[in-house]
Amino acid sequence: MSINISPQLSPTEDAVLYEDKNHKVVYLGTKGIDKGSVDVLSYLLVDNGEAILIDPGGYYLFPHMVQKVSKYVTLDQVKFLYFCHQDPDVCGSIPMWKDVCPQAKIAIGELWVRFLPHFGVEDIEGSVFPIPAEGTTLPVGKFHVEVIPAHYLHSPNHFSLYDPVSKFLFSGDIGIALGNFNYLVVNDWVSHLDYLYTPHRILMANNKALRAWLSKVRKLDIEAILPQHGAVIPKNSVEYFFKFLENLKCGTDLISI
Repeated sequence: MSINISPQLSPTEDAVLYEDKNHKVVYLGTKGIDKGSVDVLSYLLVDNGEAILIDPGGYYLFPHMVQKVSKYVTLDQVKFLYFCHQDPDVCGSIPMWKDVCPQAKIAIGELWVRFLPHFGVEDIEGSVFPIPAEGTTLPVGKFHVEVIPAHYLHSPNHFSLYDPVSKFLFSGDIGIALGNFNYLVVNDWVSHLDYLYTPHRILMANNKALRAWLSKVRKLDIEAILPQHGAVIPKNSVEYFFKFLENLKCGTDLISI
């Protein structure tokens, strides 16, 4: 078993973050590809020859993603195209991925299934794995990835993934960090807070929603948190991050009447 969550990792290069004989998690080197747009962090999870592509991003990322994914698996090994919520920075590439991976199921919250025809997805029953509001599991290879509700953070139908093999939590927009920094893995937690505070204060619905998510994920054995934007939060900063969320006033908390 090998875990590679190092501050020296480049945000612009793909890297294997976890690997054992049958299981692998790869960061796909997506930060900075969409110039002038919000950076996206995309991942590939592989187990015993089957793969989940996690938050593959929008239109401009697609050529890069196909190249990077193909380094680790053939496209016909992709079993699920997973999208944590409906925003175009997460799922704008759906039509192209369905062209090159017609066998892959689109795993997305059931609330957003009705929007998929706008992406050209016509065979909903054959093409989609709707994620129920209470969460579920995704079978990949010889194990199951846990799908954990993260509603209203910031989407009303948003989810996180937990890989019990690598012990990585793919948190979607929770953990979003915006600003002028150039690292993939958080090394200085206090400095990183400057990039976390404003987007969480604006984009998360309220503290009640944050605490509901925390009540689920604090029970997990977490090696690292891998958000869809920003930077990977290593094990030594996970509890600091949870305390930050636990005490944060955000969204509707800030409305005065």
